[in-house]
Amino acid sequence: MPRLSLKSRQVFAIGVLLGGWIGFGLARLATGESDDLVLRIEPIATPAVAVVYVRGAVARPGLYTLPADARVAHAVERAGPRSDADLARVSMAERVRDGQTIDVPAVGQPAEDTPTAVGLGATDVGASPEEGSRKIDVNRASAAELERLPGVGPALAERIVAYRERYGPFQSSHDLARVPGISERMVAEWADLITVGSEE
Repeated sequence: MPRLSLKSRQVFAIGVLLGGWIGFGLARLATGESDDLVLRIEPIATPAVAVVYVRGAVARPGLYTLPADARVAHAVERAGPRSDADLARVSMAERVRDGQTIDVPAVGQPAEDTPTAVGLGATDVGASPEEGSRKIDVNRASAAELERLPGVGPALAERIVAYRERYGPFQSSHDLARVPGISERMVAEWADLITVGSEE
């Protein structure tokens, strides 16, 4: 038998190895053996924080940023429940949801009444419901008072004051949308919270 050259022996060895692997794979398929396919399902990422709006019988109504697993009780505590707050009617153990509005009713307030404006005029925990039920007069309110409106910070409050000083009193609440930074949607959300002085 003639001797094979080195190159021929290498090709022969590679062929034997490939044939062995193919035969092994076919044998496993024939016997039903195969590696288990493992699927890994990653959980959907959830927000780390939730922004909620607390209103009603609280000393400091407004927007609050809380951990995503916080309870309604945490938000109410941050807002400072007034002495007349009826906390028994609030789901204190409920988890907060991003974008949630938390209403804190006053004692004796009918269930069908939404405590939209309650607390906006209060400056301390002992404020009376009558004081807290006043709407914010955008033609007379100070910048600090305007900051009690949802979404209004110091800069936007100052712009509202500067606008009315330059162009005169707002004739209607819709005129607020002319102030840079205020949208029609924001004005609509403030419908029950503000007045231009003629609605008293």
